[in-house]
Amino acid sequence: VGQSRLARQRLAHDRELAYHDARALAIELGRGRPRAPFDPMAAGVVLWPGEAVYRQVPLALSIRSRGSWATPSTATVLVTDQRLLCRFHSGCLASLPWRHLTGLHINLAAAQITLDYADGTPIALTGVFAPVIAVAAVACTYGPAALLTHPGLESLRH
Repeated sequence: VGQSRLARQRLAHDRELAYHDARALAIELGRGRPRAPFDPMAAGVVLWPGEAVYRQVPLALSIRSRGSWATPSTATVLVTDQRLLCRFHSGCLASLPWRHLTGLHINLAAAQITLDYADGTPIALTGVFAPVIAVAAVACTYGPAALLTHPGLESLRH
């Protein structure tokens, strides 16, 4: 019972942190000054020319194939102005560029964002830090002004 209560408290704490961090990122993006201190060499990644790092968060990723979702894989996700760079526990990296998105669905109540690409294979990102990804996705695909109007971000505007 004690561990269960601690786990619930930790989850509530993490959700609160993610909520406030997503709101802070939205404000940074609105002001045009989002940048987190980040050392790409220490992280073992190569950034694209001019690429700005916003945040680094843990999430689970799942790919939909043949009508069903694969078992989620956890990753550390580097959120930038140009893409999501996902490092899985296996060490593999996946790059999900904003410019190649063909669809974006945000469900913050379920802590899930679904990214659609032209290849027809949607990718679901889930976890308490989904609001941070949602803010970056909206700003990078629709522009910072969309942070004020996108329906998927409604819960962050309260």
